Amino acid sequence: MKVLTKTIKFILVTILTICLISIGIISIVSSTILDKTYITEKMEETNFYKETYELVKSNFEKYIYQSGLDEEVLENICTEEKLQKDINTIISNIYDGTDEKIDTTEIETNLNANIDKLGIKNSKNQKAIEQFVKHICDEYTETIIHTKYESQINAQYQKVISLLTKIHNVIMVILIIDAILLIIMNKKTASKIIQDLGIALFSSSIFKLSVCSIIMSKVNIEGIKILNDIFSKTLVTIITDVLTKIISLGIGALLIAIILIIIYAIISVNKKKEEETTDK
Repeated sequence: MKVLTKTIKFILVTILTICLISIGIISIVSSTILDKTYITEKMEETNFYKETYELVKSNFEKYIYQSGLDEEVLENICTEEKLQKDINTIISNIYDGTDEKIDTTEIETNLNANIDKLGIKNSKNQKAIEQFVKHICDEYTETIIHTKYESQINAQYQKVISLLTKIHNVIMVILIIDAILLIIMNKKTASKIIQDLGIALFSSSIFKLSVCSIIMSKVNIEGIKILNDIFSKTLVTIITDVLTKIISLGIGALLIAIILIIIYAIISVNKKKEEETTDK
């Protein structure tokens, strides 16, 4: 009977550990990668807007050299404020499901105005200039990583959010049932509930710390390259921050676990002393 009881208790503590791991990771992922505000804050922190604006201007200049036009045509055709607004529009399309298009009319108008000032447009080069203006506008949308797949990404994002919500709710139900069963099993020795919780917290924290340690030692996070250097830098910052948060959560859980185990040990020692005194 004792073997069966210990086996059931082991299973319940294991389930508790898995629940604690899952809830912690879901909470961190939901408040970071899946949170629009967090993403925009990280973009600000890594100078994403400013550096992307400089990249846009640099890419515009490449087209100038190819076209043979004067660099003056690019003066003040786009502002950093517009770029930030457009990037935030893309973020909203992905996270909020909005379907706003990036309007390049302002860039087109300013560019045409600069060309007209130089008085270089004529019937012979009109078509070439129109193509140049179109290329500049297209280059802008490509550089700020605007894509026609934003609505599809949002659809997948909504599915992930819905799935995580369901998983979280199921885990909470399992956690409550598991905790009730552990309380029932330990009703004669209530102090063992402290021990079980301490063991579960200890196990969950070791798991989180071990996984993060393996990822950080085996994966070259700093070397991640996606789309461009600016995007990659922001992505690396986000990944590093998420891992740091998981490590912090793991360390916090570990400290609480140690405290609970120490408390249980003190209670057990005092109880044994009382029993020895009573026997005498």
